[in-house]
Amino acid sequence: MYHIFSSKITKSIGDHSHSHSSHHHHSSHHHSSHGQDEKKRFNGKILFIVVLGLIFHSVFAISIFDIYFRSPLVHGMTPHKVDLPAPAQRLVLFVADGLRADKFYEMVDQPTDLGKKVSRAPYMRDIVENVGSWGVSHTRVPTETRPGHVALIAGFYEDVSAVTKGWKSNPVEFDHVFNQSTFSFGYGSPDILPMFSDHVPHMTSESYPPEAEDFGHSDASFLDTWVFQKIEELFSNSTKDVELKKKLQNDKLIIFLHLLGLDTNGHAYRPYSQEYYNNIGIVDRGIKKTVQLINDYYGDDKTAYVFTADHGMSNRGSHGDGERANTETPLVAWGAGVRGPLSSSLQMDRVTKLRGKAREVLNVNNETPENWKLHNLLRSDVSQADIAPLMSTLIGVPCPLNSVGVLPTDYLSTDGKYTTHALYANTMQIWEMFKLKSTQKKENSYFYRQYSGLVGADKIIGQINTYMENALYDDAQVLCLEFIDLCLAGLNYFQTYDRPFLMTIITLGYIGWIITLCLYVVNNYTTVGFKCDKDKVENLIPSIDKLSNYLIITMTVLLFGFLLSNDSPVLYYLYCSFVIFFWGKTIPANVLPFYLYLQSYMSGNGSSISNRGTTVGQSSSSSFIDYLKIAVFVVIFMELLVVAYFDRRVLSVLYVVVGLMWSVGSSSKHIAAPVKLCWLLSCLSMAIFPNIGLDYGNDTRLVCLGGILIFAIGSFTIYYVNNRTNWATTVPSSTSGKSKYIQGALLVSILFATWLVFSTDSALEKKIGLPYFNQLASWVMLVASAFLLSPLKGKHHYQHWVYMSLALSIPFILLSINYEPLFFGCFIFNLSLWMFIEVGTEEKESNTQQQQNQDNVTSFITQNDITRSIIYVCLKRKIFFCYVGFFGVGNIASISSFEISSTYRFTTIFDPFLMAALLLWKIFIPLLLVSISYSLLNNRLHIPRPASFLIVIAISDIMSINFFFLVKDTGSWLDIGMSISHFAISNAIIILQLLLSGVSSAIVPTSFKLKMKQ
Repeated sequence: MYHIFSSKITKSIGDHSHSHSSHHHHSSHHHSSHGQDEKKRFNGKILFIVVLGLIFHSVFAISIFDIYFRSPLVHGMTPHKVDLPAPAQRLVLFVADGLRADKFYEMVDQPTDLGKKVSRAPYMRDIVENVGSWGVSHTRVPTETRPGHVALIAGFYEDVSAVTKGWKSNPVEFDHVFNQSTFSFGYGSPDILPMFSDHVPHMTSESYPPEAEDFGHSDASFLDTWVFQKIEELFSNSTKDVELKKKLQNDKLIIFLHLLGLDTNGHAYRPYSQEYYNNIGIVDRGIKKTVQLINDYYGDDKTAYVFTADHGMSNRGSHGDGERANTETPLVAWGAGVRGPLSSSLQMDRVTKLRGKAREVLNVNNETPENWKLHNLLRSDVSQADIAPLMSTLIGVPCPLNSVGVLPTDYLSTDGKYTTHALYANTMQIWEMFKLKSTQKKENSYFYRQYSGLVGADKIIGQINTYMENALYDDAQVLCLEFIDLCLAGLNYFQTYDRPFLMTIITLGYIGWIITLCLYVVNNYTTVGFKCDKDKVENLIPSIDKLSNYLIITMTVLLFGFLLSNDSPVLYYLYCSFVIFFWGKTIPANVLPFYLYLQSYMSGNGSSISNRGTTVGQSSSSSFIDYLKIAVFVVIFMELLVVAYFDRRVLSVLYVVVGLMWSVGSSSKHIAAPVKLCWLLSCLSMAIFPNIGLDYGNDTRLVCLGGILIFAIGSFTIYYVNNRTNWATTVPSSTSGKSKYIQGALLVSILFATWLVFSTDSALEKKIGLPYFNQLASWVMLVASAFLLSPLKGKHHYQHWVYMSLALSIPFILLSINYEPLFFGCFIFNLSLWMFIEVGTEEKESNTQQQQNQDNVTSFITQNDITRSIIYVCLKRKIFFCYVGFFGVGNIASISSFEISSTYRFTTIFDPFLMAALLLWKIFIPLLLVSISYSLLNNRLHIPRPASFLIVIAISDIMSINFFFLVKDTGSWLDIGMSISHFAISNAIIILQLLLSGVSSAIVPTSFKLKMKQ
């Protein structure tokens, strides 16, 4: 046995069993105890590899946030304010959570007059056309409520991973416009208000109870009505409360109205529903009433209004990814300091003159959709973070200290002097951030590299001041925007300062892990390790150990020394530790047998190689060529799966190829004609699912149909197993009374789960809420099905497979919203046929070979086993891509980007972490099903589980390396979001595989082999 982290060779269980026949004087008791000790040591090594893999992939999965999305926050800057009278004394911010730009701006047919176009928000439409300025605010992934509000109110884009740290508490302290105000009042969701009001003594906030955010009751527009009522109460109470009235009369006052109804209705009924459209009208009327109330209360024109949204909403009723429907939100500003509508003829002149462009690359001149009917008006698009400096400028407070937003000057009606000074203050605030980051990096870096773009910064600042002194305001504004552009590029330079180093380390880490696994499998599960010259290995071990020590010391000194000189974060040391461990320890410790094998091949000396499934006496040259062919096939196959992440139709092609391979190809010679036909039909049916559109929506009828399909497949399979065959044997199986009860209970539970889905969805559709009985029954069945997986034991492999697949179908049906159960039923049938064909083919090919000892857990693996592992990866990826098709995942770091209506049979109260847990269990189910089938197949064919499992992990990591280099932090939000998702998904699936290996081992016994031979 070759150690994973040592060159030492110990007697393996396989060696012991081979030598047993030549040493008859050993007692059976001694043989048993020694074998058990060896098995424990062997299992300990596999456990070490699994734990190491879990830690490695968990750590390296978050590396993209260090490389691409590091926290932008620095502290210690000086605020910059405009020393001129502000145009507005107060500001009202309306945030319609989850409002899409197209649903807000588009004109629709009037119900009573189909020839006439009307707006869903007539008051706001009038503001756009006759009073204020408008445009589209472009958000950034993850398009979630928390990051969106941070960008709007604080002006910076929060860490992508921060959404997992909680909605209500801040993972880091940051400055925002409310903090800069004299007094602020906020009303709305309990998930948002505490983020900004906590630790801000001059901000008063009030929220409705969390239970009010219920997706199951009547439409959620009452949440917005509650907010508007609170505003009325605020001003009404001020007539009786002197202190309150005094606060309301202060300058630099901000009122924040968070309107969650649209988001809740969008989740519950979709953004194309009448409930969503009606909610837009309720918000519009509420804003109209609030504006009239405030104008009447103050009796002046010193109030500025800003209306926008934190994110949009996809047609699936979800958000989180970079889909355009999620990233484009409306922005309307009016009142004090805001310009009125302008002709669209000024559009190109504005872009050319005043959009340098100092912010992220946006298509600011996007063609306005025809159904918006706004082609005649100037459209001013902004990045979401630009709204923070706009609000700060309107009321004359400093921009938030960490804001990277750029003042959209085309929204202002102020004179050139105030506009220029405001933009200059914005410029100096960003320049302060750059200087601080540059200073910090210089102090902490031994090899400091200055950003060349701002070498002449003092000269540029001096020129801006000269323009301002000479009242050349247009020239000053253009130069400010150019300078901001340089500052933001400089900030990005320091954000990505360590990127080349980190990318090299991460790549070496992945390659080192893959090589380690491959060498370990080759050494312990193939004749490369078993047939090598052990004496020669023992003689070379001291030299290898010496080389290993030199490598470890050299890499540690170089890498850790570099990190220490740059005052690097702790995670950097962890990344480098894996590289040192793989390249300095595990690879040298496992390379000797393979090195000797290659040496033998290059010298042309043949050696006897005997593998199950290959020809006895095969030469090392022939074996090497075979394995080289497999390696090439693996790389090509995995690259096709990478392409499938971008075009799901590739998966359909792969399924058709696999179907034909065992139907009409050379691989089908041992398969009966009816089985061939069933296999082909099964693969063709599976090939349908990747071609179904992502925005399919909810369809309870398809869920019920899928439940009936699973019931029918289960009933047929149980009949077939109980009465005809014992999985590829001709021995009839007797079914005990207990087995009949279990099978009957599982089938009845599937029908009951299907009825629960129908009943619950009917109640929700009628808006009578989630019935208590249905909720309780759903939870009982979910928990029971999970806990019964381990106690449920079939009498043989196929009966156990039936138990497991039916038990897992129950929660999957309860968590389905459209055609997923149809997919799941087809997939169960597909997997069943796959196992049946593999068993039949393997038994016919190995009829002439001696059955290996049942305790020989280190038996060889062959090219056939590797091919089977590749098919396993294909099937698991297929599950995963259909999962992507169900939910349209954009960003796995944000669980809210999944379809949360899948959880409505269990809860309709918004609870992100409970809903996340339910959604993750739904993801887990099909992956666990594949893992169970693979474990059963390994047991049935006596394939060493660890070997085939480690091959799967190594192959899967080829995709991780691909997606690591495909991660983007520039371009469209869709590209950025999907690139993050792909890398996170590829690592998450590997982590799940590692976990599933342990779970499937626990619920798949190895004792079936004895029963099958009886």
